[in-house]
Amino acid sequence: MSTPQDPAPGQRPDAADDEAAASPRRASRKAKVWGWLGVGVLVAIASVFGWQSAQQPVRWNDVGFSIDSPTSAEATFDVYLYKDKDALCHVRALNSKFAEVGVADTLVKLSEGREQRVTATVVTTEEATTALVKYCEPVG
Repeated sequence: MSTPQDPAPGQRPDAADDEAAASPRRASRKAKVWGWLGVGVLVAIASVFGWQSAQQPVRWNDVGFSIDSPTSAEATFDVYLYKDKDALCHVRALNSKFAEVGVADTLVKLSEGREQRVTATVVTTEEATTALVKYCEPVG
């Protein structure tokens, strides 16, 4: 009958496993190069998206809406003007099936400030469930 090996004095039975787990694994030079190359590509992509969004002449952000009646809806949104031009915002109202049931264009004047909160009324053909900005574009 065999007996299990006794560990050396002062050593635990799983000490060899602890030493293997504690020693850090080093990445190869090739893995480091690919890692830094990946980080560089991600930074480049993020920079392109940031540059493109910074080139927009006008930006908007939907804030809220209200359905006033079966034939009227209001959309509230913020407009940010980055060029020295007024902006025309196209607002639309949608029904429960996301069909467009009303549209309106709202002129946002630069003379009233570069950042504005605008509320636009949209006349609808049937009851809307939401109203929002489709797009804004510079005019003039």
